[in-house]
Amino acid sequence: MNTKDITAKLALLLIILLLLPCNALAQKKKKIKQKDQPFTVVIDPGHGGVDPGAIGRKAKEKDVNMSVSKLLSEMIKEEYPEVKVIFTRTTDVKIPLIKRATTANNAKADLFISIHSNASKNKKARGCETFTLGSGSSAEAKAAAMYENEVILQEDNYEQIYKGFNPRSSESYIIFELLRAQDMEKSAELANLVQKGMVKHTGLPNRGVSSAGFLVLHKTVMPKILVEVGFITNKDEEKFIASKEGQKKLAKGIFEGFSEYYKIYGKHDEAKAAGSKKAEPAKKEAAKSGVPVFKIQIFSTDRELKSNDKRFKGLKATYYKEGKWYKYTCCESENYNEVLKKKKEVSKKFKSAFIVAFIDGKKVDTQKAIKIFKKQKK
Repeated sequence: MNTKDITAKLALLLIILLLLPCNALAQKKKKIKQKDQPFTVVIDPGHGGVDPGAIGRKAKEKDVNMSVSKLLSEMIKEEYPEVKVIFTRTTDVKIPLIKRATTANNAKADLFISIHSNASKNKKARGCETFTLGSGSSAEAKAAAMYENEVILQEDNYEQIYKGFNPRSSESYIIFELLRAQDMEKSAELANLVQKGMVKHTGLPNRGVSSAGFLVLHKTVMPKILVEVGFITNKDEEKFIASKEGQKKLAKGIFEGFSEYYKIYGKHDEAKAAGSKKAEPAKKEAAKSGVPVFKIQIFSTDRELKSNDKRFKGLKATYYKEGKWYKYTCCESENYNEVLKKKKEVSKKFKSAFIVAFIDGKKVDTQKAIKIFKKQKK
């Protein structure tokens, strides 16, 4: 390895070390959220002002994003007046990515939903898609994140603000894999519910749930998703997402996903929720008391499935239950490292797969379980 390569790797490590404390501090602030604060949703209409986002034949992404965001807000307020809705922008102005995240963090928000419209050089590309934070579950997902992140190049002092992050460098995206576990479970659950709602109400092709390194998601410290409502670069889809009827259907789909999520997590504080949603024992449990059991969660559904259901894609799955949801998992083991290796293979079939943990049949915080595993291994 030459001196240039060593210098580059040291620089990347420095970026990672600088970014991690920011999240740790934000997480600490999150924990002191007042108990009497209402459930808060931050809606982020992507782009704005001199940053139009992607441009179709007639429509501009920033306008589509804002229209869908406002409709979503109206639906939430009408159905759940107790929920507080905050916008990162309410007018046609440019807002830096860091300020969008700061708005959510300062509000101690419970959810962050960023609304965008997709674009591609392939004019035939179609469909809606929902993203969680990650290093990129596919080449297309990575490309989408790079495109959205390039907006920081228009910001003043972006090198200092984003600690040397280069949106065009694939190496910079390593940090998102390291931070992905943060709020991952709830983010993935919300993403799946929103994606299901959009497909149901719009009839658009289902591009599924993916992970990618979106800076605006990285900087927020609550469950968060980024929604791509459709391709503005596709002639037919542009007409749909730019129309009032299309935007209502999109907002309805996102709202339905939010509503299902809120019914599970929104009406109780964290302590009450933990006590009311005890995970039922899966069909196979560890015999040793106090030993963490790790599993890979592949998806959730509101009904029990047969063991040979095609949706398992050949995997042997069991479930645990929270509320009305059957949450299916596979690859159970007391060895976290083994499950982590298997997750790479499982993710090829289920892009939004993530690791969950149990102790004595009860679901526990995954990071806490990993610490226990490492301690017991010693």
